[in-house]
Amino acid sequence: MAVDEQRIARFLNRSELRTKIANVLRGAGFKIVWVNEEAEGKRWSLFLKLPQRLRDLFGTAREVLVWVVESPEFQARTVTQAERIISEERPRLCEDFAIVVTLDSDTMRHVSETAETLDTLFLGFDAETFSACAPYGPSDFIEAMQRRLYVRDLYDLPSAVTRAEDFFGRRGMVSEIATSLRRGGRHVGLFGLRKIGKTSMLYKLRSTLQTNGDSYIGHVDVERIDAIEPSAENLLWSLGESIYDSHRHIRNITTLQLFGKYKLFSSIPEKGAVFELFDHDIREIIEKTRRSIIMMLDEVELLSPSTPGSEWGSSFVRIWRLLRGLDQQFPNRLSYFVTGTNPSAFEVSNIGGRENPVYNYFKVQYLRPLAKDEVESLLVTLGNKMGLKWESAALERLASATGGHPALVRSLASIIHSARPPEGDVKFSVTQADVASAIDRFLVEKSSLLSQIVAILEEQYKDEYYLLELLARGRIGEFRECVTAFPKDTAHLVGYGICVNPESCTSLEIEILQTFLQKQKEGRAAESSSRHLSPGDRVDGYEVISSIGAPGGFAKVYEARTSADGERVALKVFDNGLLSALQREVEPLQEIDHPNVVRVLDHGKSGEGAVYMVMELLSGKPLRHFCTRSTRAGEAECMKWLGDILSAMREFHPNDLLVEQLRRHTEISAHDLMRLEEARHGFIHRDIKPENVIISERGAVLIDFNISVRASEQILTRSATPGYLPPDGLGIAWDVDVDLYQLGVTMLQAALGSEYFEGAADDLRLAAKEELSVNLAKILLRMTNPVRESRYASATQAWMEVSRQPL
Repeated sequence: MAVDEQRIARFLNRSELRTKIANVLRGAGFKIVWVNEEAEGKRWSLFLKLPQRLRDLFGTAREVLVWVVESPEFQARTVTQAERIISEERPRLCEDFAIVVTLDSDTMRHVSETAETLDTLFLGFDAETFSACAPYGPSDFIEAMQRRLYVRDLYDLPSAVTRAEDFFGRRGMVSEIATSLRRGGRHVGLFGLRKIGKTSMLYKLRSTLQTNGDSYIGHVDVERIDAIEPSAENLLWSLGESIYDSHRHIRNITTLQLFGKYKLFSSIPEKGAVFELFDHDIREIIEKTRRSIIMMLDEVELLSPSTPGSEWGSSFVRIWRLLRGLDQQFPNRLSYFVTGTNPSAFEVSNIGGRENPVYNYFKVQYLRPLAKDEVESLLVTLGNKMGLKWESAALERLASATGGHPALVRSLASIIHSARPPEGDVKFSVTQADVASAIDRFLVEKSSLLSQIVAILEEQYKDEYYLLELLARGRIGEFRECVTAFPKDTAHLVGYGICVNPESCTSLEIEILQTFLQKQKEGRAAESSSRHLSPGDRVDGYEVISSIGAPGGFAKVYEARTSADGERVALKVFDNGLLSALQREVEPLQEIDHPNVVRVLDHGKSGEGAVYMVMELLSGKPLRHFCTRSTRAGEAECMKWLGDILSAMREFHPNDLLVEQLRRHTEISAHDLMRLEEARHGFIHRDIKPENVIISERGAVLIDFNISVRASEQILTRSATPGYLPPDGLGIAWDVDVDLYQLGVTMLQAALGSEYFEGAADDLRLAAKEELSVNLAKILLRMTNPVRESRYASATQAWMEVSRQPL
């Protein structure tokens, strides 16, 4: 017997539990190839090697972790510990799923709830379950695993792909663009419809280029910059920070003047010097290193002054003059890669009366929908991991309906997965009839996705959208006449993959999109989106139940139910607005995943032209209810609610510690780059008050991020509620201090049962000193101290003090 096998045998024979779990796993076909223990043997792990049969069944060739904690009560850190092991053993261990075992009889539910938002699916088993599995009992352990695995919907992927295993198709295109960029002096613009996978492609490219190791890569999301402060200086600083973060070689250069020097853009004392300092630092990197620099800009069309609502002005020309000048001075050392929906800004010789520096400068390419075989690979590969077996006719029907658009493919397949019988066979065969039924549901429940895909065309590229509607509505003769009149716009539609041959096509390549456009009502009335909705009225897949309120007069809020399952939601319908502009606000908000922050579920534009947003409907009372003398909350409740909101702030506020932690890496992965950008900028709510906190069954929940901004946005308007701003001013930016001060004032109202008016903070503080306990008063008085230096520096600092208080 080999040394490792002897060690494993001794390890497993030390207790009856270890022996039993090992026998069940071996009986199911697994081979135990590694063991380890900690905490004096109370926590231990097994690494399982899968035979070919189980590799095919579970869709992985990596080893699978089994993490056992011999504790009678489940603790959330059990999952965290397992997650840590997987991270440390990457890429040896499977990241799709792992097995967690404890002595708690409710382990399966606890694990499911704790790991709900994690990328890895953790399968929870209590120790007694193994007594019921062969060879000790009649149950089949593989079937037990399958039933837990198949609950998760792998088709539902709400954000861009950052993991290699989630990326399907287009590998030839990735290789071609990566090779071009690595040579230096080659610039590529990748354009396509919304949700087509451009951002996922960017991350895949970044990962591919990092693997090769001969380039430094900087990447900025212009949509994020647009939400923070739409200025050339902010974009260049953010791009420089990303280049600085990309590799320790750059962080070791001591002569840089801009990169790595400031935590936030608002901290830069002389904004006018950013262009000069950016130019200096890029030159320093080029002269002191040998690698090329690749700069990536996502959602680049937002820079164009022709974009509706754009605040960038002449920045487009100024930015590209600098970048092109650097490229010309250092041939083959710089490459630029941009993504967007429409390449118009790169196809005109003049912008705003000035010469366009990127006219014919980029190689324009289009990201078309997935090919039929790529669609089938996505559906079958992920389906195997969820127990779905696709019939050939079903694959063909889904590919035809979606035209290969990946977001539509995934969304339609997700509906099919959700419709499988809950108590049926472990394996489920998907038929053509299942696809047809899912299409009907999709057009009712998911039309918001279709409106998001075409919103930018409808609102910003009128000629393209006109052509699209002509073809969708069967006006073929008129469409073919326009093909000659609008050759550039027609070429864009061909590039998008919407029509293949404009001279002969009679329909859109994406069937569902054509049906959606056909169903839209003719002659949308300008005032239709602002009318009051009555019970029974529908907005896409939502049926109005009753009116809830009308915040600020620019939108109306309704209680509604979804067509899919009757779930109650809050539906906010805007009187006016562009869906493309709403997307810039909503999509970053959907990154926040915390139980004490309201969830944004959906957004879209109805057939009648109404722009809307959907949030979870919270049952409970607003904190405002407790702000009277007879309804004031008890101190224990106030301390609990205060901790809830501070916990949420820790999630969405900037996180300097995480930024520094990630910067210690030699290179930053695509996934960690996303984490770093979120940690650096974060959110500031900036309108915390009793009306914007709901006391629900899961505690205090913060709602209404309607006027939220990124942390470093300069103050353009004083758009917070009067009286809730710190008395010593805001400085030069909205920052975490605003939220902490506002939360302190809000909780003083609830604890004292007091109404509030502008200028009454001193009265609240006086009452707190005389009425509240020492512990609660100390915290709230510090949060509302008139002098900033005396207030908490971060939500984490305040939360830690709250956590130490007895409830």
